[in-house]
Amino acid sequence: MPTTPPKPTASPAGQRRPHHDLGLQALYDLHQHLYRDYADLLLAPTDADLALRATQDYLTSEWTHAVGTANPRAFAWQALRHRVCLLAGPGPLRPLAHLTPRQQDIVLLHHALALPAEEVANLTGTETAAVYAEILAIAHSHHGA
Repeated sequence: MPTTPPKPTASPAGQRRPHHDLGLQALYDLHQHLYRDYADLLLAPTDADLALRATQDYLTSEWTHAVGTANPRAFAWQALRHRVCLLAGPGPLRPLAHLTPRQQDIVLLHHALALPAEEVANLTGTETAAVYAEILAIAHSHHGA
């Protein structure tokens, strides 16, 4: 007599996600320490934890949509940035309020965290040439002020 296959059970906490989420897991594993550093710049440690968990939960629920976008890395970065900025409020970014969001990211990632332009581009899903152009524009506007 044939046996019926076992019903799938929920994965215990801490186990890898199913194979269709391996791309998300790889992206998150690759950038998690940088996501943490960014969140720590603007948030208290408990809020940084909250922002990271909320971002991972959001990306898990929207991953199918994310991979259908032109750039899943940019999608993931914007998800993190949005959650960090919501929790931070306007205070920490007030000195950068005159800059565009992309320029704010570059100031924080390149100047404050000392990431090379190539790594900023990879993390945020931006072209490296665009990051270099923004670095020059920020430097020019700073020296021209």
